[in-house]
Amino acid sequence: MEDELSIKNPMLLVGIGGVGSKIAAAASAALECKCLLISNDKKDLVHNDRCTAIFVRSGEWVNPSSYKLRSFVESHRNEMAAAMRGYSTVMVVSNLAGRAGTAIAPIVCRMAKDSSTAVISITIMPFKYETDRIFSAGTALRRVREVSDSTIVMDNDAFLDNNSELSQQDCFAITNNAIVEVIASISAGMIKPAMNVLCTSRASPSSESSLRDSLSMLYDAVPDASTVKRAMVYVMGGNRIPIGELNKLVGCVRGIFKEDGSIEVGMLSSMSSSNGVRVHLVASAPQKTRFDSYDPLGDIIPDVLDWDEPDSAPDIKLTIPAIE
Repeated sequence: MEDELSIKNPMLLVGIGGVGSKIAAAASAALECKCLLISNDKKDLVHNDRCTAIFVRSGEWVNPSSYKLRSFVESHRNEMAAAMRGYSTVMVVSNLAGRAGTAIAPIVCRMAKDSSTAVISITIMPFKYETDRIFSAGTALRRVREVSDSTIVMDNDAFLDNNSELSQQDCFAITNNAIVEVIASISAGMIKPAMNVLCTSRASPSSESSLRDSLSMLYDAVPDASTVKRAMVYVMGGNRIPIGELNKLVGCVRGIFKEDGSIEVGMLSSMSSSNGVRVHLVASAPQKTRFDSYDPLGDIIPDVLDWDEPDSAPDIKLTIPAIE
């Protein structure tokens, strides 16, 4: 069996952009670890005792593209490297539906990896109707995965597909909270050096109903369930559930993915401040997921693309001599 990823202290949480910074700051409080926030918007950089911040100045550009923003990051490389130095584990949280996430996350993950640090990346993927963001998210995810020891992906689109009556903001509140709770519990759980899909549910009186919602979300992201080799079930509110019911949940997951019961399934139960039970499912998916189709060029010409240096759009001043 493949070894689990060793998570060692000291650990640093890095939040990129608005959503990434919000999640990282909340999770760092639960884990009692240091936090680094990086964004080109000062409103994202809320300081507290555990967090430091790096503001990426974008000059005269009010709303720079990912390529333009990436060029501005170059002047902060030394500052970011110094902020991440000395940590055994770096966990990078980013929203790849946003420009800051797609621009900065691949660079930060590579810098952390170059320092021989264990890198865990947590990414959020865009909704399918955000067609202008899907390709950028796909290429950024591919880069992040290549330099991360383990990648955890939350697909807001799959959650909304299974809860179509929710507003976008309600969706964000539930999925972002799920990421915080899983990060806070990850050191006590199982994490594989592979692609991991994070699925979640709304609070429900029934643990089986919550598990069913999480499984529905997983099937949207991983069409072939037989490729899942390892799963971790986080039952929030599980302290109020009988032991027999918790055991039944694990048996249900094991039976769904592998009829012979050979899949590895772990479980953590935790208290919850909300009414009802929520189930978060982290499943290792070594084979293809829906996210691979976001970046079709990666499969067509993977050896032609320049993976070491992401594309950027620096300001180039050209002086054209007058022609007499």
